[in-house]
Amino acid sequence: MKYLFYLLFAGAVFGLCFLVDKGAGILRRRGVNAPAIRLPLRYPLAVAGLPLVALGCGVYAWANRSWLFAAAAVCFLSVAGYVLYCYRSTRIDYDEAEFTFCRGKIQKTFRFSDIDGQRVAVSRRSCCLVLCLGRDEVVLYSNMQGFHPFLEAAFTGWCRGQGLNPAEQDWHSPANHQWFPDQPEQED
Repeated sequence: MKYLFYLLFAGAVFGLCFLVDKGAGILRRRGVNAPAIRLPLRYPLAVAGLPLVALGCGVYAWANRSWLFAAAAVCFLSVAGYVLYCYRSTRIDYDEAEFTFCRGKIQKTFRFSDIDGQRVAVSRRSCCLVLCLGRDEVVLYSNMQGFHPFLEAAFTGWCRGQGLNPAEQDWHSPANHQWFPDQPEQED
């Protein structure tokens, strides 16, 4: 009986790893079909182990009648579900003239010509770029999927909206994270 339990547990672990691998492949293919910015793929992959921990907590709770481990299993599954929901619902879809920021049920569309400027914070491993759009702001991180293609499309659309030639803008330097004119900090 003990060995049967080990076999079932090993089968569940390998089955879950198989499903995570298939899900990651689907997410990668889905991101290639339409131009969009998505959160880094490491977020859903990082929580792939939480269902395994929840399974272990659940088995221990069931075997020992421990409500604390049952609550921990529910918490682990809730965190995993929330992270996957955030990953799937947060994106920026764009075309050559406008982009739509989507977060859950909230969707807001902006034209590239509405961009007033940018603010940049650079650390050792990543860059945080804030697009200033009047009273709104859109925050982008360099580790997001589709970061550079979006900013190139945004720069081209912004130049078109401003009546400028993109090739003549000598201040434009993607290597230095300079896509738009600098925007000073807003004080409230």
